[in-house]
Amino acid sequence: MSERRGGRFGWVFVGFVLGVLTTFVAIFFLNLADDGGAGDYIEPTTSAAERAADAAMLGAPASETPPPAAPAPATAPTPEAPPAAAPPAAQLDPQVAEDAAAAGMTSRARPN
Repeated sequence: MSERRGGRFGWVFVGFVLGVLTTFVAIFFLNLADDGGAGDYIEPTTSAAERAADAAMLGAPASETPPPAAPAPATAPTPEAPPAAAPPAAQLDPQVAEDAAAAGMTSRARPN
């Protein structure tokens, strides 16, 4: 009679199957311990600002719109004040100007 000897492949396959089954059983028991408290089912709360924004986007119903205001009486336009003189240009440190120009933040052209 000849003796049959199994290879290592059989034991590797059996070990893989047992590992997968053990993982599934562990996940099952860990999920049983989770009571699924109220934290899982709490609906998100919205602030008054969010509700107002939602109402504005949907458009307010016609019954909630205020009546149009009476037009304001026409008054003579007031003359505009002359524009103020431009403030003098700030004096920059030469090193700061050089660093800014090297970084491409400004041109090296002198203002006229």
